[in-house]
Amino acid sequence: MVVIVSCFSLLSCMEEGVRIKGIVEVREQDEETNISVLVVHPLAIDTFHITLTAEGTFEQTLPIKEERELYLMVNGEYVSKFLAERGEVIELSWESRSPIATFKFADPSRIREQELRDLLNNRFTKKLDELYQRAPQTDEPCDPALLDEIERYVREYRQTIEDFEQTHGVLPHKKAFLIDGYFGAMNIVKNSLVTLEELKKRGLRSGLPEDTVKGMAAYEVLPFNYLAYQPYRSFLWDWSHLKTRKLTGQADSLNTLYDRYIERMHTTFHIIRDQATAEWSLAYRAQFAKHDLPVNETILYLHHLEKNLSFPWAKEYVQQIRHKLNPFQAGSQAPDFQLVDEGGKVYTLNDFRGKYLYIGFWSKTCSVCHREFKQIPALRKKYQNYDDRLAYAFVYVGTEENERWTDYIDRFGSRQGINLRSLAEDDKVYDITGFPLYILISPDGKIVEYNVARPSELLKQNENLLDNVLLNSYM
Repeated sequence: MVVIVSCFSLLSCMEEGVRIKGIVEVREQDEETNISVLVVHPLAIDTFHITLTAEGTFEQTLPIKEERELYLMVNGEYVSKFLAERGEVIELSWESRSPIATFKFADPSRIREQELRDLLNNRFTKKLDELYQRAPQTDEPCDPALLDEIERYVREYRQTIEDFEQTHGVLPHKKAFLIDGYFGAMNIVKNSLVTLEELKKRGLRSGLPEDTVKGMAAYEVLPFNYLAYQPYRSFLWDWSHLKTRKLTGQADSLNTLYDRYIERMHTTFHIIRDQATAEWSLAYRAQFAKHDLPVNETILYLHHLEKNLSFPWAKEYVQQIRHKLNPFQAGSQAPDFQLVDEGGKVYTLNDFRGKYLYIGFWSKTCSVCHREFKQIPALRKKYQNYDDRLAYAFVYVGTEENERWTDYIDRFGSRQGINLRSLAEDDKVYDITGFPLYILISPDGKIVEYNVARPSELLKQNENLLDNVLLNSYM
């Protein structure tokens, strides 16, 4: 039997782990079946592609140590989610290319867990939806009757799990079901810190050993390994974000948004008791700093954050984010491109030789991009004496037809430069990972600065990089 597996992972392929095996009973010999398994880590997703033998069998050991969520994908379709940890064997089978209808576990304990999952969905999904309809949308107290019903929901959910285990047998991943029930309820009121504090006073229990700590809510004492469970990750992300914003939002000593980011970093270490969990929250949130802070301040913040992190995986993640903000070093050759203007003319980098090129990338859904375009007339006026040395190009990234694109320019963009478009939403010519992105390119086609200051920032700064290069070009 020959099995080919490609691993795209922060982990290296190891011999120890989770063994996944099974058979696809293919009805037609020429029918192709592609299997992949997604392994979700707190800060990453590993993808393992598994190739079937001619007989339709497969077997592979995945490098998994701690308990992780696994998502089985067949021919690009989601089939099932299940938990696994080192030492487990997952045996699967299904027929043809329709695994959703015929997918089966071989392990009796996993069959039991699937039955329990179906039971919980049938019994509690409608009730959870009804409770969500009454959820507070802001940080305000909610109806005490809703708190009573949340307590009842968690208690009944937990009791259903206990009763099922008593009558059907041991559940290897019982903890995951308890977490689903508890944080399913917590997510109802995650927008209201006042309500969450009230639930904490009531001593709402999840059924987990960690939530028996006096005066503490379960989410305040859970250790890092609970981040393997999506409901907890989702809740913790929202709760910690709201909590830190509330504690730092009114501080008189914080004069700038950058100051707030630094203060929120220290506050996160204070409100999340587990060090590793706190570092996960900060590392995961780091990717969003670029939406609030100017690029130079974002990079400074990421440097500062990295120094305060102690776990290598958290540091590495922040380093990756920082690298994406500046993947091209100053002085390196700018990648060539082929971009089309409104009339269908194709532009390449060579068309801008002899001038500095201030090129910005934008999309229809980027409200920050739209605000920046309003600053372009003032920017052009500021640098009007350098029109013979400075060109402006604005690149729309999307797949719309030409008429819709030109409509977007009139609604959101600017006619104060050359409007170009990319024909692919995932354009990677300049490693675009978010919008807006501005790049300054020299007259000889070299990167002056990647992620250079936005128009609004260039207008505020008395002396900036663009001022310096343009002034030097005349000296």
